[in-house]
Amino acid sequence: MLRHLVAIGRVDPLRVERVAATAAERNEPLAVRLLRDGVIDGATWAEAAAELLGLERAGPEDFPESPPLGEIVAPRFLRHAGMAPIAVDGARVRVAMVDPTDAYGLKAIGLASGLEPVPVAATLQDVESALARWFDRGAAALQRLVSDLDGQGEASGEEVERLLDSAQEAPVVRLVNQLLTDALHMKASDVHIEPFPDHLRVRYRVHGRLREIASPPVRYAAAIVSRIKILAKLDIAERRLPQDGRARLELDGRRVDLRVATAPTVHGESLVVRLLESDRRGVGLDELGLAPEVEARLRAILRSPHGMLLVTGPTGSGKTTTLYAALRTLDRDTLKVVSVEDPVEYQIDGVTQIHVRADIGLDFARVLRSVVRHDPDVVMVGETRDPETADIAVHAALTGHLLLSTLHTNSAAGAVARLLDMGVEPYLLASVLRAVIGQRLVGVLCPHCREPRPAEPDERALLGRHAPSVPILYRAPGCSRCDGLGIVGRVGIFELLEVDDRIRALIRDRAPTQAIQAAAEAAGMRTMWQDGVAKALAGVTTLDEVRRVTEDW
Repeated sequence: MLRHLVAIGRVDPLRVERVAATAAERNEPLAVRLLRDGVIDGATWAEAAAELLGLERAGPEDFPESPPLGEIVAPRFLRHAGMAPIAVDGARVRVAMVDPTDAYGLKAIGLASGLEPVPVAATLQDVESALARWFDRGAAALQRLVSDLDGQGEASGEEVERLLDSAQEAPVVRLVNQLLTDALHMKASDVHIEPFPDHLRVRYRVHGRLREIASPPVRYAAAIVSRIKILAKLDIAERRLPQDGRARLELDGRRVDLRVATAPTVHGESLVVRLLESDRRGVGLDELGLAPEVEARLRAILRSPHGMLLVTGPTGSGKTTTLYAALRTLDRDTLKVVSVEDPVEYQIDGVTQIHVRADIGLDFARVLRSVVRHDPDVVMVGETRDPETADIAVHAALTGHLLLSTLHTNSAAGAVARLLDMGVEPYLLASVLRAVIGQRLVGVLCPHCREPRPAEPDERALLGRHAPSVPILYRAPGCSRCDGLGIVGRVGIFELLEVDDRIRALIRDRAPTQAIQAAAEAAGMRTMWQDGVAKALAGVTTLDEVRRVTEDW
C-alpha cells in the first residue's frame, strides 16, 4: 500500500525514509508512525487499504461503547499496534486496523482471544479515540500509565524535561492528557494538582464541589506540572514565582481552552487548570433556570436602548454565563454589540469581542474608553472591578448605550453600595441603573435516583410561609447514571431587582443596602432564597444546597 501511495504521488518518499528510521528505533509499525507524524492522511490510507486489500472500511459508528474483548489483549499493545477489536461474531472477531497487513498483530489477537481475527480497515484517529474511550479513564487507566513511567526508571529533573519534549505518545504526555480528558468527561470546571510530602493530590471541581480522584505517585509531580506548564507556554525553570498561562488542546475530539495558574508551595508547585470547551453550545436565557415571570421582565430590560444591567454574585456563580445568554437574545444583525473580557471565554457570532491584556496596559478602562468611540449599541464589560472602569461604564450607559457588566457583591441590592464606594455619583447611578441580577449556582438532583422525603421539623421552620402545610423535599443517594454523586449539573437561583422611582430616590440619598433590599421586596422582588426554596420543593435541588449558597447574606 505504501509503495502504491508513493507511486501515485500521495506520499513523499523522502519523508517516509526519515520516519522509517524513527519507527525502527522504537520497534513501532511504520504505518502507525507515518500517520502519527502526519506524513500520510488517515482517510487516504484507510481507503487505500480497503480498496487494495478488498477489506471492509470501519467508520466511527462501528466502534462500540465498550471493548468487546475486555482487556484480554493489553491496551498498551493495541495502542502500539494501532488496532482495536470491534465486534465478536461467533468464533470470529472483527479487528479495526490501521495496517491490515500486520500479520503479527492479528496473530497476537487470535492467540489471546481464541477467536479467528478478521481485519477491517480504519483510520488511526478512530482507533485511538476508541482505545482512549475504552481504557484511558479512571484509576485503572492511571495505574497503567504510571506503570509505563515506572518502566523507564527514575528520572531527574532534566530527564523529565527531555521526556516532555519527546514524542506525543510518551507516557507522561498520555498521563496528563488522561487527567484532563477524565476531567472533561466528568464535566469538571477545574483541575487542582497539589503536592504534599508523601502524596500528590489531584482533585476535580465537579458541579461546584471538589472531588478527589486516584492520583499518580508524588515522584511524578514535577513531570506532570512541567508538562502542563509547557502546554501553557510557561517557564518550567521558574519554580519560585506564581505564573499564569493559557493553552488550547483537542481532547477526545473536543476543543478545550486551558487557563493555568501555578503557585510555589513548601512541597513543590501547586497548579490549577480551568477547563473551557471552545466549541461548547452556548446556554440560552431560557436554560438558566429563571422563573418565567423573571425571564420575561429581563427580556424587556434587554430591549432598552440605554441604561445599565448588572449581574452580581461571588466568583464561580455563573455571572458570565448569564451575560452571554443575555447577549444571545439581542438582534445582532441590527445592533452593534461589543464585549470587553478577561479572557474571552466563548465566542458569539455577531459580537465584537475584545480580550483585555493588562500586561501591556490594555485594561478594562482603556479598552472601554476606546470602545465607546466605535458607535456601539450594546457594550458588555466582563467585570467592573475598579473606580475608573465603573466611571466610564456609567457614563457610557448615560450617553445612549445599553451596558451589561458583572460585579462582586453578595446580593442584587449590594451592587448599589459597591458602585457608590467606587466613587460613582449617586445621581448618576440613579439615572442609569435599570436592574441588577443576583445569582448563585446550586446542584441539580439526578432524576434517576431522586426520591421524595418529608421535610424535617427544622426544615419546615426554615421554609415557613413559602411552603405548603406538609412540605415534601427531595434527595438523591447516587447511582451509576450520576457516578454516585446524586448531582448531574448546576442551575441558577436568581433575584431581579428592578430600579423604580422609590429605589432611585434611595440611591440618590445613599440609603443603606437593607433599605434598598426592603424596597425591592415590597415592590415584588422574589429573592434568591425564595427562588431556591421553590426549586427545592419542585425537586430540582435540595434545601441544603440552597442554604449553602445563600446563608452568607
